[in-house]
Amino acid sequence: MTLSEQAHAETLKCLHELDRAIAHHAQWLARLNRQLICGGNVNPDDLSREAHLRCHLGHWLHGAEHDRAAQDPSHAALEVAHQAMHEIASHLLQTQAANQPIAAADYDALVAIASRVRQLLRRKEQELTERLGAVDQLTGLWNRQAVQLRLAEEIERVQRTRQPCAICFVDLDDFAAVNAQYGQQTGDEMLKAVAGFFAKHLRGYDTLFRLGGEEFLLCLPNIDIEQAGVLINRLREKLAAHAFKTTSGKCKLTASFGIVNLEPIFFIDETLERVERAQLIAKSEGGNRVCIWHDGFEPEAA
Repeated sequence: MTLSEQAHAETLKCLHELDRAIAHHAQWLARLNRQLICGGNVNPDDLSREAHLRCHLGHWLHGAEHDRAAQDPSHAALEVAHQAMHEIASHLLQTQAANQPIAAADYDALVAIASRVRQLLRRKEQELTERLGAVDQLTGLWNRQAVQLRLAEEIERVQRTRQPCAICFVDLDDFAAVNAQYGQQTGDEMLKAVAGFFAKHLRGYDTLFRLGGEEFLLCLPNIDIEQAGVLINRLREKLAAHAFKTTSGKCKLTASFGIVNLEPIFFIDETLERVERAQLIAKSEGGNRVCIWHDGFEPEAA
């Protein structure tokens, strides 16, 4: 393994561990809020002076790579904010245990520092993914390199929670004509605008990827294939009706959409082949369509 390959593997491992730490942090914060509202037995770790070292996020922040990571200013800021959050949480829990009312200012301080920690965590995640080259520089979306990582995490979630997930392949119709008529600069403006349009009209926890050119991939958690068909058909209609403002004037375009279920029984590459096939069927039928792929059955238009 070359030094660059080793650095890539280490960054990828760090990103995996950070994603798990973020998930555990969200669960801890939810439990803390429930504790403050409903009461009950307190986890002794939350009252400890070393509470910030005993949680999953603390393990990640102060783990084996701590000395090297601590040289990064963003990592140091995250450590400070994370420790402060646990100190405020401990104070609130002790106040509750003493049957004293919790001051609104103290709770507001917890909310503020928790928001700061979330912001720093996402910034750290962004730094790591950019280091992997997993962000599309034009649109700011995840790129093709990030697809395997993100879908692998989503497959794990599907297996663990038994909640469905749909995948949608999007290809802009006749986009070559936009570049030919208006030039590449306008084409790039359109791609950036379409990425923002998708982000605005999808749910906050959906994940968007730019696969390259005018191709996009949408990961839609907690939704079955039929519900995804309704959601994406609305998106298709809104896209076709929208006029994008560019330096060349207002431009309209349409897209062809293919949808499949994310099934753990398939390799990720197989899932991508199936969803692209569904999109190609929508394209072959004239474009500006949604094709839902049911394994073992004929594809259908949504």
